Amino acid sequence: MNIFRTCVVLGLTGLLVACGQNLDGVYKDDLGLQKYEFQGNGTVYVSTMGITREAAYEVEDKKVKITDDGETTIYDLNDDGTIKGPLGMTLKPETSK
Repeated sequence: MNIFRTCVVLGLTGLLVACGQNLDGVYKDDLGLQKYEFQGNGTVYVSTMGITREAAYEVEDKKVKITDDGETTIYDLNDDGTIKGPLGMTLKPETSK
């Protein structure tokens, strides 16, 4: 019976890890032109030069996939916590002041 419980626990743990993770917080580029506000529920608010739009995101295999109007853009989630986007744009987590 203990082997069965262990298998169930390991299986559930694997499922939770496979589901990915969510980001939560504000990320900005160095020039201040882009701001991404990630919500823990899979929603991201993308602001570009003062214009904000809502999109969905998911994190999978060190990739952040942002889907807006049916189109998905894939960003790299770096080990240092930054996000690398199209055209070499790097988003850094906003630090508390």
